[in-house]
Amino acid sequence: MPTRLDRLSARRIDPDDARLLNEVYTRMLVQTDSVKYVVGAMQPIDPGYTKNTYAAAERVWNQLDSHLTIACDREYQGSVTNDTHIKAKSDIDVLLLVQHFFGLEPPQIPANPYMGDPVQDLLNLRKEVIDTLPGAFPLASVDSSGSKSISIEGGSLRRKVDVVPSNWYNTNEYVGTNQKIYRGVQILDAKHGTRLKNTPFLHNTWIDQKDNATIGGLRKAARLLKSLKYDTESIDLSSYDLVSIAFNIPDWQLSVPHGMELSLLHSCYAFCEELSRDAAKRNSLWVPDRHRRIFEEGHATKHGLDALVAALWYLENDVLRENQRSFRKLEEARVEY
Repeated sequence: MPTRLDRLSARRIDPDDARLLNEVYTRMLVQTDSVKYVVGAMQPIDPGYTKNTYAAAERVWNQLDSHLTIACDREYQGSVTNDTHIKAKSDIDVLLLVQHFFGLEPPQIPANPYMGDPVQDLLNLRKEVIDTLPGAFPLASVDSSGSKSISIEGGSLRRKVDVVPSNWYNTNEYVGTNQKIYRGVQILDAKHGTRLKNTPFLHNTWIDQKDNATIGGLRKAARLLKSLKYDTESIDLSSYDLVSIAFNIPDWQLSVPHGMELSLLHSCYAFCEELSRDAAKRNSLWVPDRHRRIFEEGHATKHGLDALVAALWYLENDVLRENQRSFRKLEEARVEY
């Protein structure tokens, strides 16, 4: 049965473009496997892999831009765009934002109201995407079963790309500041014939600011929590909610110097264990852009949190058990790499 470290390695290395020597844990010769896992899981994906992800997305966009009859802007969203992705072959969202209308946050009133049907327009865009992609990438597989995106992968594409029909959404803060980070989007939900509001640029900005304030600790914690989800297969929490949980860990608990990553593992465990015990605190937490609470109906659950706490507990205890001659507390442990 594959170990955590085996799963980590399989996720972080693209067999078609192996960059094994760039992985930190392969250079940690004296540390135990659990320590290698903790430190390795916290590291960013090799920039070369990330570059390939953007290259695949750009190829898809270029084909759509030259074939679609509906003029669109293009933006990217997802974990790759905020550097919390944990796979060498991460997928990426390409937002197709129609240019001929945009949404307004109340109480804004449009000066020239759009007389068309926004949902139908986005459904038409979705159909054009579905019709265009097979011809542009004949050896790739196109999956249009999702209600929000059309996925394409395989053939000459080295990454899965999700194409998301959408429109711009001008929030009140965007109108007041003219700063792009506050501009939102409305994503088509084709199954329900509705549009869902999202502020991906604000989300990324908050991630970036907190990561800078914690000398890289936020992204390390987020990658660790997401890695445990994928490597234990028992944590029913979305990647978005895992990043949001990490975002709520106090700055002082995330701010650890290079070599003290094991103390960051303990900070994650202590914070999540407290959330499991304290319902009031758990239910008070917001996602980074504050458009909803983390633990609300339809999103993160106590059951998923408890599975995360258990995975963190087992990992922490494995580290302590394997290194009992070297240190007694993770807060005191230093790892050379």
